[in-house]
Amino acid sequence: MMALFTVSTFEGWPSLLYKAIDANGENLGPIYNYRVEISVFFIVYIIIIAFFMMNIFVGFVIITFRAQGEQEYRNCELDKNQRQCVEYALKAQPLRRYIPKNRHQHRVWAAVNCSAFEYGMFLLILLNTIALAVQHYEQSQPFNYVMDLLNMVFTGLFTVEMVLKIIAFKPRHYFCDAWNTFDALIVVGSVVDIAVTEVNSSEDSSRISITFFRLFRVMRLVKLLSKGEGIRTLLWTFIKSFQALPYVALLIAMIFFIYAVIGMQTFGKVALQDGTQINRNNNFQTFPQAVLLLF
Repeated sequence: MMALFTVSTFEGWPSLLYKAIDANGENLGPIYNYRVEISVFFIVYIIIIAFFMMNIFVGFVIITFRAQGEQEYRNCELDKNQRQCVEYALKAQPLRRYIPKNRHQHRVWAAVNCSAFEYGMFLLILLNTIALAVQHYEQSQPFNYVMDLLNMVFTGLFTVEMVLKIIAFKPRHYFCDAWNTFDALIVVGSVVDIAVTEVNSSEDSSRISITFFRLFRVMRLVKLLSKGEGIRTLLWTFIKSFQALPYVALLIAMIFFIYAVIGMQTFGKVALQDGTQINRNNNFQTFPQAVLLLF
């Protein structure tokens, strides 16, 4: 039972697996990889208990949480979906879309809203991500030159995209969209990155590296993936689940507080010895230390 508990917690189970594989027979020493097939037992156990059963437990907690939340509406004639439809109908507002009246501005607006422009930008995002992914340790000088050149090209293209959208939507409508604001911050950071890199390369001063700005372009893949209905539903569910996090954190903090106090009362007077497991880093003598040890 202790061995299975150790495996189910994922803590230290590989050493137990290796000992089981090397096990030979009674009163006989271990043999390296004597029974590799015994690892199937551990893998199946982890899948059934650690993955499947734990998810069943979590699902049961979620179902119970929802059922408790529905208790106050048990006498209501409308079910949950019907109530949400009524609330949506009361709170819904018509979508507003900016369409410029100026003829030249309307042409730019139509260009940036067409599917060809959108797919072209998605292709640039993918190519830029690939360019970031191929960089590696101890790159040759020509490779560094090509990467810097590609970085300038992508930055220039994304800057053109930002300028076209600002012309099409005007700054007030452009920055109302959170994605556009995020794209603008990435472009500004990339331009600053190139400027600082060029200044540092021309001077002998210590280099100030802010190349991490270009890494934020990878986040634009989320925008690309969010075009799919299933991915968009998952992202929305992920964002909505953060609303319950404060209550979960409060519950965890309360459990930590209770066990920290119990630990202080039970183990707080154990003497500290630096050569043992009960040392200045692992003890229950003070409340902050007890919470840190439990964490």
